[in-house]
Amino acid sequence: MMKYTKIIFSALLIIFASQALAKTEVLPVSKKRPVIGLVLSGGGARGATHVGVLKVLEDLRIPVDIITGTSMGAVVGGLYAYGHPPEALESHLVNTDWNDIFYDKPPRKHLSFRRKQDDLNFLVKFEAFYQNGKFVLPTGLVYGQKLDLFLKSLTPAAPNNFDALPIRFRAVAQDIESDEEVILGDGSLVTALHASMAIPGVFTPIERNGRLLVDGGFTNNLPVKLARELGADILIVVDLSHETPKKDKLSSPLRIIQQNLGFMIKRNTQQQLNALTPEDILIQPKLEKFSSTDFWRSQEMITIGAAAAESYRYQLSQLSVSEADYQEYLATVRHQIIPSPRIKNIILRNNSNLDDSVVRSFIKSQPGDVLNIQVLERDLAQIYGLNIFERVSYEVINNNDEATLVIEAKKKDWGSNYIRFGMNLESDFEGNSAFNFATSFTVTPVNRWGGEWRTELQVGNDQYISTEFYQPIDKRLQYFVSAKAVHSETHFAQYEDGNQVADYKVASSTIQLAAGREFGNFVQASVGLFKGQGDTNLLIGSRPAPESDFKIGSWYTSVAYDQLDNVNFPKNAATLVATWVRGRENLGADANQDSVGINALWARTWNKHTVVLWGGLNGVINSDIPAEDTFEVGGLFNLSGYRRHELTGRYTGVARLLYYKEIGDRKSVLKVPVYIGGSLETGNAWNNKDDISSDSLITAGSLLIAFDTPIGPLYLAKGFAEGGKSTNYLFLGRTFTFF
Repeated sequence: MMKYTKIIFSALLIIFASQALAKTEVLPVSKKRPVIGLVLSGGGARGATHVGVLKVLEDLRIPVDIITGTSMGAVVGGLYAYGHPPEALESHLVNTDWNDIFYDKPPRKHLSFRRKQDDLNFLVKFEAFYQNGKFVLPTGLVYGQKLDLFLKSLTPAAPNNFDALPIRFRAVAQDIESDEEVILGDGSLVTALHASMAIPGVFTPIERNGRLLVDGGFTNNLPVKLARELGADILIVVDLSHETPKKDKLSSPLRIIQQNLGFMIKRNTQQQLNALTPEDILIQPKLEKFSSTDFWRSQEMITIGAAAAESYRYQLSQLSVSEADYQEYLATVRHQIIPSPRIKNIILRNNSNLDDSVVRSFIKSQPGDVLNIQVLERDLAQIYGLNIFERVSYEVINNNDEATLVIEAKKKDWGSNYIRFGMNLESDFEGNSAFNFATSFTVTPVNRWGGEWRTELQVGNDQYISTEFYQPIDKRLQYFVSAKAVHSETHFAQYEDGNQVADYKVASSTIQLAAGREFGNFVQASVGLFKGQGDTNLLIGSRPAPESDFKIGSWYTSVAYDQLDNVNFPKNAATLVATWVRGRENLGADANQDSVGINALWARTWNKHTVVLWGGLNGVINSDIPAEDTFEVGGLFNLSGYRRHELTGRYTGVARLLYYKEIGDRKSVLKVPVYIGGSLETGNAWNNKDDISSDSLITAGSLLIAFDTPIGPLYLAKGFAEGGKSTNYLFLGRTFTFF
């Protein structure tokens, strides 16, 4: 009986348990979402495509946990990892002037008056340097000064450990010495982004921890394996590489070099693609029509990137999370705007020969001030504009509400003694031509207070050699004294009825002493003394030289205002120079005489249309003067129908109205601007004041096409003047300078 009772009891227990289990709801185990890695390839300007992909990922609510990138992929990925939304990245890419970002020299308005003078005679923008007894070139065309400040402004509070960014991030660079791949995961985020995109030969290599780093594209342009090593389960990979061109497109040495480099990148990219799994998503936008320098077409490429990602919408949607979860995710990764801290201390790291007090005098930010990034960047631009430093950067070390501002002024490793070149070429296509080649060598700083020693040499149609010692006498480099020795030999033509009847060579040697002050960056006032002698010799023709020998002894006073934004083709600018020269017998001159001159220019641009008003007056106050002291009119924009020197006199005046329009597409980096336009001019040269009248004015003008080339402005023009006069011009040289 007992046995049956146990059996029945056990059966009842099983029945009750089964019913209980049948009524209990079994909850599924929640699945943990996969770790998603985003891999962004290099591609220069084509990297804007990544922003379009990011926009689609956010639209689909796909959280990104890890980002790896190379070159421009590192820049876009690093800024996104820092917390910038795709819309902000789009705005930065589309609205930034990338031509300016990749041109290190500060805006001309930020240069000291002394440095502005460097632009006037020496046309070639690039410099060579002299160090340890030999000439050297910079290790890249772009030092990256403006690029660093731009990236710094976008990442002011970046941590030193990239795992501490809102999204874990790594950039890839290459050690140019060992050819090793370098993974950047700590230190300065700006340095990492810069190094990853530092194309060899274009950007100077970035020194980091004793290694010289360049663009990582040649070692790993698509860091897939790196993202996997960081823990990514599923990868979204954006590959911007494209097919290399066929042989019919390899029509120049540059294209052949690009082809070879393309093969290197393609090989390492394919190795990374082989590591993808079926779960990974590979997006390859079609960008055959876009160049790596087409930053101005960023908006188009962003659209193409979005379209390419949309074509994988179904696969990508499998990685989506709920709206609530995604908003929670965004709250953790979006960059939070941090109020500007108050500066507690300023540390200057200056490894140049320039005294620290000189560098500090340019920094308006002071302890106790709230940090103003715009003011700081302007001050750093002025320090960089001294042309002594390779890079001038800053770092803000925050400590609660206060901060230490660290400013690093790194001198050029290749030296600050630099050489510049210039040239002038003029031809009328009728056998009349002139050519000059010039160079200058500047040793700076000679001492802790910014002294300079400059030597200039010109050979060609006109000979010139000078050496000058220039010494600022205050720490702000505003007051100065200078001593200069000059020898020149210039040609002076004489015309009658439009025909050249004589050609003279005027030679002179002078010693010049000067003192003055710069007022801000725009005005300079100076006084000085000239003493010397010269002679005039007839080269061609039968007319004797007016005064074969002459002596020079003069005081001068000059005031100059320089707001030219571009000395080749001013856009929005104004400039004025007024000079008074007093020749005196008691200073050694042949006769007492006074001459005055005033020249002014104003320019304004609307869209691509520029209008320039430009005029000048010159005159000698006494009646008997030697030939070398007369003024001349003639040449392009100086009554353009007349040849140079064709009109001369003791008084000259010319007024001009110029118009030019920029044509074509120069938005891509390194493109040459092209202009078309013309001028209307009026003026003359007179020997007597009584001859000056409106009836004596000559009307002239020109039609032109011009190119702002790396070696200077090049004009092809046709000049006209009343009476049927005309002249052709092939002219390489500056026209808007009169300092």
